[in-house]
Amino acid sequence: MYHYLQGQLIEKTPTSAVLDVSGVGFYLQIPLSTYEALPEIGKNIRILTHFIVREDAHTLYGFLTEEERRLFKLLISVSGIGPKTAITALSGVSAEELKRAIVEGAVHVLQGISGIGRKTAERMVVELREKLVVETHAAQSTVPGVARGKQALVEDSLQALVALGYRRQDAREAIQKALKTQEAESCSVEDLIRASLKYV
Repeated sequence: MYHYLQGQLIEKTPTSAVLDVSGVGFYLQIPLSTYEALPEIGKNIRILTHFIVREDAHTLYGFLTEEERRLFKLLISVSGIGPKTAITALSGVSAEELKRAIVEGAVHVLQGISGIGRKTAERMVVELREKLVVETHAAQSTVPGVARGKQALVEDSLQALVALGYRRQDAREAIQKALKTQEAESCSVEDLIRASLKYV
């Protein structure tokens, strides 16, 4: 319903913000990362939003970056994770740390987030790992049906792994190992990345 709100920042706390939009005050729940990036009270800002309607409440969640909002949506898609836990997760670690923990299957890191137990952490890895890989690198994929050279395939996969937080040398070595199990002519970026993740 609401994609973003633009107006004057009236109030802010580590968990919420109030935005005056043409005389209407909108209360938004926000992660700590958004709070830390908010300007001074009285400044005009644009906040990306996600609106959740439930029987007992209609709640607006606000984010300063599309990456935060995207991760929030992914988190609440996991069984057992509600909006409150998702906001806590985004407040406890940076977006990059959270993505890396999920992709690497670092359950112990995810368990360190308040409200997330071992089973929920394991579900996060199972349900989100592939989504994160595919979504992060969708923009790097070429037009379907166009043949890819091995060098282009390797370079796109390398950039993708680096973007996820892996060291370039570690990523390169993992890709080389993965290539031994893949057919480069018919292998997509996503295929090679998934195979490479087993070696980093």
